[in-house]
Amino acid sequence: MHSPGHRFEPPAPPLAPDRVTGLGVLMRVRRNAFSAFPARCFTAPAITYRLGITDLILANTPDAMRHVLADHPDRFRRVRATGRVLGPILGRGLAAAEGEAWRRQRRTLAPAFTPRTLPVLSHHIAACAEATCARIEAAKGGPIDLLSAMQDLSLDIAARSMFSLETARFGPELRRLLLFYSATIGRPRASDFLLPSTLLTPTDVRRALFRRRWSRIIAAVIAERRSTASPDTPRDLFDMLADAYKDQDEGLLADEVSTMLFAGHETTGLTLFWACYLLANAPDWQDAVRDEARACDVSPGSAGEALARLPLTRAVVEETLRLYPPAYMSAREVGDPHDLCGSPVRGGSLVLLPFCMLHRNPAFWAAPARFDPSRFLGAARPDRFTFLPFGAGPRVCIGAQLAVAESVLVLARLLRGNAIAMEQADPVQPIGSFSTRPSHVPVFTLRPCLP
Repeated sequence: MHSPGHRFEPPAPPLAPDRVTGLGVLMRVRRNAFSAFPARCFTAPAITYRLGITDLILANTPDAMRHVLADHPDRFRRVRATGRVLGPILGRGLAAAEGEAWRRQRRTLAPAFTPRTLPVLSHHIAACAEATCARIEAAKGGPIDLLSAMQDLSLDIAARSMFSLETARFGPELRRLLLFYSATIGRPRASDFLLPSTLLTPTDVRRALFRRRWSRIIAAVIAERRSTASPDTPRDLFDMLADAYKDQDEGLLADEVSTMLFAGHETTGLTLFWACYLLANAPDWQDAVRDEARACDVSPGSAGEALARLPLTRAVVEETLRLYPPAYMSAREVGDPHDLCGSPVRGGSLVLLPFCMLHRNPAFWAAPARFDPSRFLGAARPDRFTFLPFGAGPRVCIGAQLAVAESVLVLARLLRGNAIAMEQADPVQPIGSFSTRPSHVPVFTLRPCLP
């Protein structure tokens, strides 16, 4: 039924040579994590490299991922690189917090991301998707930058659904700063992993200057939200955060707002772009999504109920996350010495978990380079620890369900009346640096597709 889509294998950069050194891996991570790791990761549960007085360990298999993320999370600390790279944007927000501060923040945010909130959030998602699709459709077959359109849409959804805000005033500046950061000083460097956090590099200084600019615009976002609030407005995530942090400094509230806006813009926007790219190259799957979407009502009033009736669209989103996980890897620092899948690990060692390699490992995925959403349909779903686009264990992404629901509803609305095509045939490769971005932004066209 879906043979053309089964034949589409999106291009990917070559892997690192097997002789690559530990420092070589870290240097390659800065340029592109999709070409930073050797093919040995497909067969070795863990690979250890000497890095001066410490070790670099690649934890590659489901068992190794489970060991680090789920079974022994207290033995593996967040690395200093996380604070250096994400700190200028996230500050002390949930994604960067540790220990008791993280547990307190997680408890505060958890009620906003339970399944029972999805119907309300789905209404906002569908309303934003309707407005964006109407603007795109007005181009009447002209060239479209779907990456910018999907990132703008995702930022708008995050602002409206969680903070009851429109992005017309501050959205362009937020996007400009995020794009600048991700393309320049936000790319991880070997020094981020290896140097003590007390030893500042020129990049750290530039990040600190960026932090000031970013903090100013987030303060403006919060001020606008407070100025537009009224007693008749339903409570949203901002109200919950403001109450929870009212006895703490304003900076922590700002960091949580930053975290939510960043996640909406970066994670979901990129997932939607990659899904559009894959479907433009797999017309049979695109037709199948369209047929499914047309059988549902994805308008704001019915979007919550429609989610359960879009399993194929969800499978497309999950297959997109397999091939292009926005968080392409994670990193931890070993606490106490112990064994990791039969390999001894020393305290203080740096552990990388390359999700981008796990998701393309032929031991766990048939034809792993192929775009094939049927992997996620019915009983064919993969083992839990072979598919980790949102991490696992206690620190699994709190917004995972919302991110998938958002992508599903937007794709269904976009495709129910439109066909997506690409104007150029230049191969688009994934670049894993700050997140999983395209090597270049192709030009798309959207044409009406009548029932």
